[in-house]
Amino acid sequence: MQIDYIAVFLIGLIGGFSHCIGMCGGFVLTYSIKIAENEMAEKQTAWQKIYPHLSYSAGRILTYTFLGEIFGVIGGTIGLIFSLKNFQGGLQLFAGIIMFFMGLDLAGLFPALPPNSFPGINPFKKLVGNLFNKVNRSNVFGLGIVLGFVPCGLVYSVGAQAAATQSLLKGGFTMLVFGIGTMPAMLLSGLTANLISARVRSRLYKAAALLVVFLGIMTVLRGIDALNWVHIYWLF
Repeated sequence: MQIDYIAVFLIGLIGGFSHCIGMCGGFVLTYSIKIAENEMAEKQTAWQKIYPHLSYSAGRILTYTFLGEIFGVIGGTIGLIFSLKNFQGGLQLFAGIIMFFMGLDLAGLFPALPPNSFPGINPFKKLVGNLFNKVNRSNVFGLGIVLGFVPCGLVYSVGAQAAATQSLLKGGFTMLVFGIGTMPAMLLSGLTANLISARVRSRLYKAAALLVVFLGIMTVLRGIDALNWVHIYWLF
């Protein structure tokens, strides 16, 4: 399973400097401005400058880990209910197919859903707006927790891999590795958002999408092997 965690980390790392900066960089800049307005600090040490970003990322990663645990438990529960022979292989096959098509979607090869098509999105937007208005360095961790639930193709594609583990611990660890991969981009987004052009971000995002497709294919092949359809020993 080592190759899975490496791929998951790279999805987070490359996706962080492409998709996350484009999608979440605005959040980082907004809460940074709000904290400056709310605290009116004249001078800040290096630690005071970086602390809110570390706290925000810690909140996001906590949410990602929690989601990974949920995905892992769901996968394991389905397997327990059905008690099918080689069910893990079937789940890996299913999760790999989902990841494959989500990767193609992230690459822009399928039409995206309208942003308001998700139920409950408007109340969520209101909650986020209220949090931004009151944000400071002591509660930015909570903002990170909430924004970790923002619908994101990268998060849920890795979530499919977490479900395939059928384990609370392994599912959580999968999403933890992904979250750690996104940290450098979030910590440096204030410096890099204006330095990385839209074209470069687009190319990096496509690279992350291709990694999702690659991991999806690997998961499909691993499922095929587990189902004893074809033995693919080089994957292990």
